[in-house]
This record gives sequence, C-alpha cells and structure tokens, in this order.
Amino acid sequence: MHFVDYTIVIVFMLAVFTAGTWLGKNVKDVQGYYNAGKNLPWWAVMLSIVAAETSVLTFLSIPGLAYISDLSFLQVCMGYVLGRFLVAFVLLPMYARGNYISVYESIREKGGITMQRVMSITFMFTRLLADGVRLFAVAIPLSMITGISYSASIWILGFVTVVYTWFGGIRSVVWMDVVQWIIYITAAFFTLGIAYNLLPEPGAILSTMAEAGKFKLFTFNLNMSNYSIFSGLLGGAVLSMASHGTDQLIVQRVLSCKDVNASKKAMIGSGFVVFFQFSLFLILGLMIYAVWNGASLAEAGLTKSDEVFTLFIINQLPPVIKGITVAGIFAAAMSTLSGSLSALSSSTTMDIIKPLFKLNVSEDKLFKISRFVTLVWGIIMVGGASLFTNMNNPLVEVGLSIASFTYGAMLGMFILTRFFAQAQVWQYVITFFTTLLVMMFVIQGTSVHWTWYTIIGLIVSVVTEQILVRITSQIKT
Repeated sequence: MHFVDYTIVIVFMLAVFTAGTWLGKNVKDVQGYYNAGKNLPWWAVMLSIVAAETSVLTFLSIPGLAYISDLSFLQVCMGYVLGRFLVAFVLLPMYARGNYISVYESIREKGGITMQRVMSITFMFTRLLADGVRLFAVAIPLSMITGISYSASIWILGFVTVVYTWFGGIRSVVWMDVVQWIIYITAAFFTLGIAYNLLPEPGAILSTMAEAGKFKLFTFNLNMSNYSIFSGLLGGAVLSMASHGTDQLIVQRVLSCKDVNASKKAMIGSGFVVFFQFSLFLILGLMIYAVWNGASLAEAGLTKSDEVFTLFIINQLPPVIKGITVAGIFAAAMSTLSGSLSALSSSTTMDIIKPLFKLNVSEDKLFKISRFVTLVWGIIMVGGASLFTNMNNPLVEVGLSIASFTYGAMLGMFILTRFFAQAQVWQYVITFFTTLLVMMFVIQGTSVHWTWYTIIGLIVSVVTEQILVRITSQIKT
C-alpha cells in the first residue's frame, strides 16, 4: 500500500475512536447504555442493522460468489425482505409492550427464568464463536493488503472498537455503524467504477456474460440442495425472522427507537437496503469476472472464491481508493464486533447477572457492572481471535455455521411462547435441545441446502413441543 493509503486508514481509525467515545459522554445509566434512552432515529437504526449483519466475510465473499456462479443469491435476499415484514408486525409489538432491554426477557413469562437463561447462553455461545472467527478472518485480507500481521490487525481494530463500545454503549454502536456503512458502501462503488473502466469493450463483454448465464436470477425447482425461488423466499424469510426477531444483536437496536412504529420502519427498511447492498456486491463480482476475462479460480491463481475481491484490491486499485477500501474492510469488521459486544453485555447483565442479584442492586452499580461486562467480553473475543493461526482449524467451520442450527430452535421458542398455550418448563427445555440435536444431524448428515435449516429447525421445535404436551396430557388423564 502507498503512504497515502496508510494515512487514510489511520485517520479513519482515529476519527472512529474519537467520535465513538465522545458519543458516550452523556450515558449515565443502564437504559441509556443498552437502548440509548429509546430516542435513536429509525433511519440510523436501519443502517446500523444492515452494518451489523454485514461481516467482513460478507463484504469479501459475496463478489466471489457471483464470480463463480450468478445472481441467484438475490432470491434469498427477497426472502430477507419478506421476513422483516413478519418480524415488524408479529414480534416487535410484543417486545415493545414489555419494555425489554434483552429480547430473551420476553421468554420468561411462559418459559420461566430457566428458558430465558438457556436462550441467552445459547446466544452468547453462538455470537462468541461465530464473531470471534469473523474477527480472525478479517485479519487475513488485511495482512495480504497491508502487510500488517494477523495479531496486530486484530488488536488494532479490537482496541478501538472495545473502547468506544465501553464508553457509549448502543448509542456509539449505532452511530458508528452508520459511518462505517457509508465508508464500505463508498468503497464498493469506487471499486465498481474502476472495474467498469477496466473493461476493454463493456457492451460486448456484458453480452457475453449474459449468454454465459451470469445474470441468471430465478431458479424454479424443488431441489433442496441449491438456491431456488422457493428456498430463497421461504428459507430467507424464516431465517430473517429468526436472525432479526430473536437475536439480541439485532433486536437491541430496534428497541432503541422511540416507539414501535419507528422500530417497524427501521426493520422493514433494512430489508430493502440489504437487497440493494447484496445486489451491489454481486454486480461487483460480475465486473471482476469480466475484467479477468472469465478466468477460472485456478487460472487466476486462487484456491477459493473468497479471495477474488482481495486479489482485485491488491492488483487493480490505485492509491487513495485502496486506502478507502481497506478502511471499508475495517469498518465492516468493527460494526460487527461493536454490536456483538453490546449485545453480549446486555444479555449477560439482564438475563444472567441481574436475576442472580434478585433485582437487589442499584442502577448505578448495575451500570458499572454493564461496562465491566462489555470490557470482559471484548478481551475474550479479541484475545480468542488472536489465538487462531490458520483457517484450517475445525473451529472455523463450526463458528461460521453454528447459527444455522441454533436459529430454528430459538425462533421455535419465541413462536411457542407467543402463540401457543403455556407448557411446562421441562417441555420447553427438552424441545430446545432436541431441535439442536436434530439440526446437527441435518447439517452434518444430509445435503440439504442451508436456506432450509431454519425452517426445519422451526418445524421440529413446534412438533416436538406439541407431542410432549399431548403425551403429558394423556398421562395425567
């Protein structure tokens, strides 16, 4: 990288550090720390949701997905939009009425403190493992581009992110997410423009790509081992309903809006922004495919599609644009990490620590505990990520796929406690862990496409709980 690129990245990091800590100057209590006093504008929360779900793996791998295939992934994005409508009108009103800080507090009414803790701990385990891996993953392209070591990259972005999250809580997280989203989207647009200008004959090449099926969007079949309009719409909708309706990482943000209508706008709007964003990333991948004349991964000197965008950044981007793009990679990583830290802290404090104190703890003390928990999670996540030495560790594969078999079980619990008659706590517990076991078998033992995982988990969860309820009822009679 050129000196000016390093300067851009350093200025960006210092600006984020300064602004993020400044935003936290007026945070004085737990409500302000975890839901910003419910006064964040819906459009800022909307962009924060998008930034939170856009990890560096997404930023770098989606162009590679288009490079080796086509635009069929957008079928899933259409399902994402549909799923957010369901979250907005089915789940958000329930959370708003309860005035919750942690989404898992809503489980307590029917599932008791036991299920609240089970759900919260499952979320913590999922988030720690998956985002710890993502944090390490960002160090690989940054090391390739900048020459900075893996550990140094992790500790630099980790330090900045932990500090501003510790100071400002969700307020700093949301506003820094907005800035970071603008940065990485700007980087994507600059890269798209450069890729287009590198095309020798844009019209002819675009026609060739069309003939090769690179612009294929819809697949109408019932094949459960690949993308289709059915798995995209149904699977994407249910997955989005789980990830955006039961995951504290996302729900904490929408609960920071002033009222339920603002929360609905943020949730639904994020679906359309995500669709636009994924379209941009996929088109970028097609442009790189055209610039490289349709070379295979092997011909381009690559071993996997995730490396396509990184290699293009190294070889094709000029100074300044390269610096902005590297800042965009840092931004995507920081938005994911900051949101995870705030969500982990709020879930730990409200679902585990506060109940243990039996509510006999002052607000001031609880606020101090909240900040301490944020710091502890930051050290655990950044320190754990820095221990990885290669991407061949089996933990990486587990970390990136674990949400696939927990989301169905978690969404099932919310559906069961929201729309079905109250069951006994042990029935909820058995249902939850039975669903996890079934999903482990589905993921490891079948060729079912990941878009169906959450649907299968949801069905297993509801059916299992209803069977247990009926068996118990028969025994009693």
